[in-house]
Amino acid sequence: MAHAVKVSQLTKVIKEKIIVDRISFTVDKGEVFGLLGANGSGKTTTFNMMSGLLTPSSGEVEVLGKSLKEMKKGGIPEVGMVTQQDSFYETLTVKENLEFFADQFGIPKKVSRERISDLLKRVKLTSKKNALASSLSGGMKKRLNLACSLVHDPIVIFMDEPTVGLDPVVRKEIWELLRDLHKAGKVIIFTSHYMDEVEELCDKVAIMFAGRIVDSGTPEKLKKKYKLNQMEDVFAHLIKRGV
Repeated sequence: MAHAVKVSQLTKVIKEKIIVDRISFTVDKGEVFGLLGANGSGKTTTFNMMSGLLTPSSGEVEVLGKSLKEMKKGGIPEVGMVTQQDSFYETLTVKENLEFFADQFGIPKKVSRERISDLLKRVKLTSKKNALASSLSGGMKKRLNLACSLVHDPIVIFMDEPTVGLDPVVRKEIWELLRDLHKAGKVIIFTSHYMDEVEELCDKVAIMFAGRIVDSGTPEKLKKKYKLNQMEDVFAHLIKRGV
């Protein structure tokens, strides 16, 4: 089976400091893949290189068979990206934002109307569709940010810390959205430092420490390998070892 995402010897050096050190992994079609690490581990730098926001010092990234150079040159319409920063316009309404992004991807009006209506229901913003984005709560803005990245119906979705700073109720709502996307066959790659999130959602996880991947596999296999009951314990064990 062809990989949806293939990362080979990916490296980033900034001011002679190695931030990401020759990491390699693959993500298969239909998988939810979690890149797990504490602040400073290199996971966000890795995310930025994988999604085309940052140029690697060396190494290769392929997404749906296309190279990073191809991604940056013409983009890949099958890819969606959710960054920690809001990617919508505060002065537009919720619906206007979705219409704007649909138009940017050249989606026909009839298709976009149906898709936007569906997205509004899925992110629970139908009642806020005519509200200015600037008036939304933090949790609602997160949901709008996600909807904007899905309006073109991507196959691969990159997400950087999708639930950071959210209260437990909104976090669980985002989890349900990710489960729905997974069931629909989407490939989801997200960074996180929440162990419960990774354990709950991921088919496969890679744990980063000091710019390297120290171990990877399914949460169940990692717990079994280290004879531990929780991913939180696995993570703590690996970090304590400093491997």
